[in-house]
Amino acid sequence: MLVLPDWAVQALQVLSVLTLAPLISGLIARTEAIIQQRKGPRVLQPYHDILKLLRKETVLPAPAGPLFRAAPYVSFAGYATVPLLIPVLTSFGLPLGYMGDILAGGLILGMASFVISIAAIDSGSPYAQLGSSRVRTFGALNEPIVIFVVFVVALTTHTDLPYVLGATLRSSAVEVVRPSHLLIVAAFFMLVLTETGRIPVESHGGTLEFGQMEQGRVAEHSGPGLAFLRWGSAVKQLVLYTIFANVLVVPWGLASTGRLDRVALAIALLFCKAVGIGAAVVVVETSFAKLRLYKIPEFTVASFMLAVLAVVIFLFEPGFGDAHLSVFGAAATIAAVVVLLTELGMLRSQDVWEQLRLYSLGSTVVAALAIATAASGHGGSSLYVLAAATIALKALLFPLGIRFVLRNLEVNERVPSVIGVPSGLLIAISLSAFAFIALRPIHIGGVAALPLSALPVAVSGVLVGFLLMMLRPYAPSQLLGFLVLENAVSVASLVISPGLPIILALLLLFDVLIGVLVFVVLVQYLAIQRTAVRTDALNRLTG
Repeated sequence: MLVLPDWAVQALQVLSVLTLAPLISGLIARTEAIIQQRKGPRVLQPYHDILKLLRKETVLPAPAGPLFRAAPYVSFAGYATVPLLIPVLTSFGLPLGYMGDILAGGLILGMASFVISIAAIDSGSPYAQLGSSRVRTFGALNEPIVIFVVFVVALTTHTDLPYVLGATLRSSAVEVVRPSHLLIVAAFFMLVLTETGRIPVESHGGTLEFGQMEQGRVAEHSGPGLAFLRWGSAVKQLVLYTIFANVLVVPWGLASTGRLDRVALAIALLFCKAVGIGAAVVVVETSFAKLRLYKIPEFTVASFMLAVLAVVIFLFEPGFGDAHLSVFGAAATIAAVVVLLTELGMLRSQDVWEQLRLYSLGSTVVAALAIATAASGHGGSSLYVLAAATIALKALLFPLGIRFVLRNLEVNERVPSVIGVPSGLLIAISLSAFAFIALRPIHIGGVAALPLSALPVAVSGVLVGFLLMMLRPYAPSQLLGFLVLENAVSVASLVISPGLPIILALLLLFDVLIGVLVFVVLVQYLAIQRTAVRTDALNRLTG
């Protein structure tokens, strides 16, 4: 079999990214159109747009100078340079692979974006300048997020080289399910949404005035310059997807040698990974509405706080030692982190319907953990009954019933908070860090080491549930805080005592059912009294 030289593989890395980038963008746009039941563009439309623009004449605004003309090509060169530094096709460093670390790649991407912003100012157009200003303002926290993500990577591998982190994850699958690693994955995914201009930050399918950010700052470009800007935007998206997949999430499937068949397989797997991440992006874009302009900083702040929490958890989480990866341990850790993330999402959101969807998702995760616990032999077959009851009651019946009651009462769907969302998230991060510090000396016993790291995450969920109840003095949020608190307790009980008798678990579900019934009666009574659905209204009924 033909073995390609290292320089040829490195050139093939850049060529693969440049070639596949428009295709990934076309697939995402086409999939969104199908889900939204509209005709939408063709899959290959980005290629046609680029070729058409390359043949058009360049029209320059009157104030534009040399910087405006050079910016599209400088930014494109920056985006095309990053694939030389990251593991795109191979698991080993190529001739230029160790010339820069993750920070160097982030610096190059930031430089390319900065050049486009400067060109927008140079154009003299108020619309382009507005888009440039918004991009720079909302992206102010992106650099600290990258720094904290790199900090966790450096703590894990004692270096910030992307090839080394991928090798560490491949050598020990235990590292993949560390709570700190899962949190930086979530933070980096939110960063990808921000940097690629996706909902909830911006809409690629909307009009120019809808976001007036990424598309606004390139509004004055035309011809080949605009072609390279659009192509560069697609390349930047695929580069971020590649870093997310081949460095943080699934660094498997890369070629270990320069053999042509293995390199070709790596190209195919790169395409599949990018399509998978694109599918996740489509789910986010079709499930959420674009945030209001003044709410966008809250999204970036939430991502930043997740990265900070990842650093704190890494410093205080229990050591794994030589523990082997078990299905039960991995499921317990992942479920605990997902439940905690849904609670943080509920704390960030002030929309009661979105909170109900997040609670339903968390309940489904708890049911999946019960199934994994039984399937791995750590619990009896009665856990399957518990999983079925959890899905039926907590994932379906309770959210639908609460939604029905609130819609009939015409309750305001916006639930205000006692303090601002960023402050609430900061308190939640502090409580989660406290849980890890307080539970660090605790040892569960005969169970493998992985569930030991899931226990403080579950306790963090309990504390965040209490916080949600305190910061939202409205009956719907009080109930949801109680319900998510019960989800965290369920995760903790499955971690500490996987063989928990089914009667105890069902009694816990019965308590939740009573809480929901009390909520319905309370809300109905408050509605009859024509008061706001606030729990502090009870103070007027105490004599």
